[in-house]
Amino acid sequence: MFDAALSDIRVIDMTRVWAGPLGGRIFADFGAHVIRVSDPRTAEQGLSLIDRELNRNKPNLAVRLDTVEGRDIFLDLVAVTDVVVENFRPRVMPNLDLGFEALSIVNPGIVLCSMSGFGATGPYSNYPSLGTAAEAQSGIVSMLGYPGELPLPTGLAYADPLSGLNMVAAVMNALTHKRETGLGQFIDHSLADSPVGVLGEYFLARSVDGDQPRPAGNRFCGHAPSRAYAASGDDEWVAVSVTSDDEWRALRRAMGDTEALDRPEYATVDGRHLHEDAIDDAIEAWMRDRDPREAMERLQAEGVPAGLVAKNHQVLSDPHLDSHGLFVEIDEPQFGPKRYAGIPIPGNSLDKRHWQPASEIGQDSESVLTELLGYDPVRVARLIGEGIVGGNAPSD
Repeated sequence: MFDAALSDIRVIDMTRVWAGPLGGRIFADFGAHVIRVSDPRTAEQGLSLIDRELNRNKPNLAVRLDTVEGRDIFLDLVAVTDVVVENFRPRVMPNLDLGFEALSIVNPGIVLCSMSGFGATGPYSNYPSLGTAAEAQSGIVSMLGYPGELPLPTGLAYADPLSGLNMVAAVMNALTHKRETGLGQFIDHSLADSPVGVLGEYFLARSVDGDQPRPAGNRFCGHAPSRAYAASGDDEWVAVSVTSDDEWRALRRAMGDTEALDRPEYATVDGRHLHEDAIDDAIEAWMRDRDPREAMERLQAEGVPAGLVAKNHQVLSDPHLDSHGLFVEIDEPQFGPKRYAGIPIPGNSLDKRHWQPASEIGQDSESVLTELLGYDPVRVARLIGEGIVGGNAPSD
């Protein structure tokens, strides 16, 4: 039988919202046994849409960590686990007596990754944060927007997906260390730090010549023209970014060598930067009556970097992504088959035929406790009856 790349790894995923669940989903998609641990008191709220999207392939154990028996259950699970990931504020796990030292007593090889907003130490450490606040704190927002206007957020809480991917990389490094030494690690992973990692060239430029990046819309040094242009339809846009003189000539061919672009001063990138407004006007006039996908394909056919600024439903029906097998249909008990993005990362992932929808809160408590931890069904029934564990009691 084919084994996925991470089929010998077990992960406890205690995270919420986006960054942590995304990282946990990557582990699960590559075959790791990822158990999502939830509070049974949240069961009545049900799963949100983002829960359903980010928690596939993860059985769910609901347990009260603020009780003595609930903590003991969690430690029993840690003893047979490789990785614990949580995104509480730094004080929460120590307050539950479930910090790295406590986990290491029952499992010296445990890897604990804490994904707080601003890290475990420092003046902001106990502030909660979502990706939007973290990206602003990182400084990346100061570079986004239009000249002379206020900065803009990314629109997608950029710190979240970056942090999820960084978490996976950090944990995989820690697991390599564990394989070589037998020892675990504590990973202090700050949500606000992740966007900083993509700003290296701007830090370098600042240190070399004191250059302070300013919002420049969609324009980019060395690329001209570079902008998103309105196409035919309601709020339909095509992004175009010309990165060389050859691509400039290709753009002219795609547009039919219009007279508006037939000027010698446009032949070089420096000349095009000087006349970007006039060039933008010409491209906008050409684009506005064209179907956005037809315009994109026409530009791409000539070798011009161009892409549809796609809405979410357009992404899910994108023929290029579909041709690469990105999407997966998951049959959800309450809603029937739904289409989700798979994983763009190549490798030995779990066979999509075996992917499972997100589990409801406590849906798998019985199987985790009886089959994995070997608890007696009578004890499990009592734990569920007392509300320490969520889910359905074992049947006689």
